Amino acid sequence: MNESSKITVFAYSKDQFEEKRVKKVEEALNYKEYSVVWINIDGIEHLEELKRIFGFHDVAIKAILRAKSRARVAILKDHLFILLHQVYELKGGLKKERTAIFLKDNFVITLQERSGDVFNSIRESIRHGEGIFRERGADYLTFALLDAIVENYVPILENISTQMEVVENKVLKNGDKDTLRKIHGIRRRILFARRTIFPLLEVFRRLRLEGKEFFTEETQGYLEELYNHVMEVLDIIENQREMASGLVEIYYSTLSMKTNDIIRILTVVSTIFIPLTFITGIYGMNFNSKISPYNMPELNWYYGYPITLLMMLAIALGMLYYFKRKEWL
Repeated sequence: MNESSKITVFAYSKDQFEEKRVKKVEEALNYKEYSVVWINIDGIEHLEELKRIFGFHDVAIKAILRAKSRARVAILKDHLFILLHQVYELKGGLKKERTAIFLKDNFVITLQERSGDVFNSIRESIRHGEGIFRERGADYLTFALLDAIVENYVPILENISTQMEVVENKVLKNGDKDTLRKIHGIRRRILFARRTIFPLLEVFRRLRLEGKEFFTEETQGYLEELYNHVMEVLDIIENQREMASGLVEIYYSTLSMKTNDIIRILTVVSTIFIPLTFITGIYGMNFNSKISPYNMPELNWYYGYPITLLMMLAIALGMLYYFKRKEWL
């Protein structure tokens, strides 16, 4: 047996419960007298054994082995197969993990690529007899597993919303390239979540319409609520997509305003220096005032230089005052 794989059996009835770590899938058959037998397998090394013992269809086995399989459901003659993805937050992004769920008679089999999942609350409820798990059948457990996967998306989306609020404040205060990278990172996570969740609509639609024989009437009502819950999650994602697009627009608008401010200031400075440059240009022509009395006689004035400087200063201050009055500064 591969050391990375782990098989855990949760067998329970209304007043009984057993939890056992086993080495082979066929050992779980010893608990078939219980109302529900949940076989939780970490790793996909036991697919052939599952096919041999439970008669699972090749379509399901191939879908699990296919690395890029989308969420799907196969409603077969004597068992139900559901493939979907659990999503986890990692530093800098999101990661999804394939999770397969089989429902046959009183057996529920879950397979995932590695240890760690979103089912711990279900395990604890079964262990301690909390809730209604022990009073219901395998169909209700199947619903609860699906619900746990969908419910796990909610805190992830809430975290994305929190990040968007932080980034929005940064954009309004001082948007820079790092802020833009964060916005694009958020958009990638939103699109990743949408691509993962959107196929669940078809999965739950088919379960409601075509998989009724595998669920009691009461559990079918829960599936209806689960379908609506997925719709609500998708609505949240669509709102986040619009907000993320809005953040990009705000960023570029802020950047454009900053650019306009810089251009305005540079234009004012250039405008002020135009008359000053004109004056200095005239007095830089170096005409000889001794040859003709019309050749810049002011060059011989005793206070010509300081008067010229004061005049240039007055022009600059007067233009600044005028720009301020016009609210161009």
